Amino acid sequence: MISAEHNVKTFQVSTPNLIIQISDEGLGKLGYVVIDRPIQGTTSGGVRFAPDISPGELARLARSMTYKWAFLNVPLGGAKAGIFADPRELGCSRVTLMEAFGRSIAPLVRQQVYYPGVDLGTTLDDLRAIMRGAGRPLLGRQIDGSFCTGLTVFETIRQVARFNGLDLNGLRVAIEGFGKVASTVTELLAQAGAKLVAVSTVEGAIIAEGGLDVPRLLRLKQQHNDRLVHHYPSAQPIQHNALFAQPVDLLVPGARPEVIHADNADQVQAKLIVPISNAPVTPEAERILAARGIVIMPDFVSNCGGVLASNMLSSGFAVKDVSRMVEETFAEVVTNILRRAHQEGRSVGEIARTLAWQNHCELNESASISANRIGRVSQVLRSQGLRGVWRRLAWRAHHRWPRLNGAIRRAVFNRYTEMTLGATLTRVTSSHIGNSSQ
Repeated sequence: MISAEHNVKTFQVSTPNLIIQISDEGLGKLGYVVIDRPIQGTTSGGVRFAPDISPGELARLARSMTYKWAFLNVPLGGAKAGIFADPRELGCSRVTLMEAFGRSIAPLVRQQVYYPGVDLGTTLDDLRAIMRGAGRPLLGRQIDGSFCTGLTVFETIRQVARFNGLDLNGLRVAIEGFGKVASTVTELLAQAGAKLVAVSTVEGAIIAEGGLDVPRLLRLKQQHNDRLVHHYPSAQPIQHNALFAQPVDLLVPGARPEVIHADNADQVQAKLIVPISNAPVTPEAERILAARGIVIMPDFVSNCGGVLASNMLSSGFAVKDVSRMVEETFAEVVTNILRRAHQEGRSVGEIARTLAWQNHCELNESASISANRIGRVSQVLRSQGLRGVWRRLAWRAHHRWPRLNGAIRRAVFNRYTEMTLGATLTRVTSSHIGNSSQ
């Protein structure tokens, strides 16, 4: 078997497995689907809706999704889709466009090659239309993962600030892209005493040295959406790109990829960068920033809450269980990644990417091993004893009767934790983590 360290180097420079242009017979070209690295032929990732979406951008985002699923130790590979077609130019409704996209990707969905989700520019209603078009309508409860993504972004901020000796109370913050996730993060930061001094949307950016009034900002968001930056007269307008150069403690990129690059990395003054968005920092910029002592948390760590919630809810858990997972095991994983990077004199991104890829290799290997039920139980009994067998039985009972509480639910939560972030925690605290070359 090829070592995980060698695989990481190969993985970093390779291209996606598949790039597909999506077209509809009546509407013409609609967008793309990019498949990065499947686990047993299966991938998942959101559908973006933007006029300038490109295969290159989707490829970078699909790679982030591969890392994200692997970081969580969930057996799925990464993918991403994008729709660039404008329904107004095509003379159709948004719903019609989404359904047409769904029909076109139906073979991928039906063969479980690609599971779409909500992403930048799309909503749950869009996803429902896509899945109707694909012939796989969404059933049961669905969640908008924005809130849970906000939970992991905030928890990452809390842990990285604490590890670097910074107090959230009085922390100066700039946030790019004041969307749904940023709104959650902003509320949580405000409750902790942090000071939001700059914010941007697609309509512009504003700064207030004394701090922006978060409740007022959230009201303006409700009333004016992205145009909120034009309705805060006591704040000073700034160029969008100037947001990244503000003298703040924390910078939170939250919009498009690669907004921090080699040409502006030297202008960044923040001590910490914790992304909401995927791939906001280019590899070259990351090296420049790390050399300056700026801590950059990987996007697939900080913004993993949405996909974690999706996976947990599909396994019969509730949002309160997601919160518990984030506050306990996720927080511990983040702290140990920071500690490992500090001890070994390596960047946080290098440690996290290598860790995720090692998880990915192991998930692929585990998924390819089939055994009969008696054999699996016997293996669990040998390795984990009666406690392990009890948790497996509790897991099956939970899936058959998901409203069971008490000891069974506790056992199931513990088993889920062990299989996912608990396994990642074990690896980061005890295993060799090789070198990656991005």
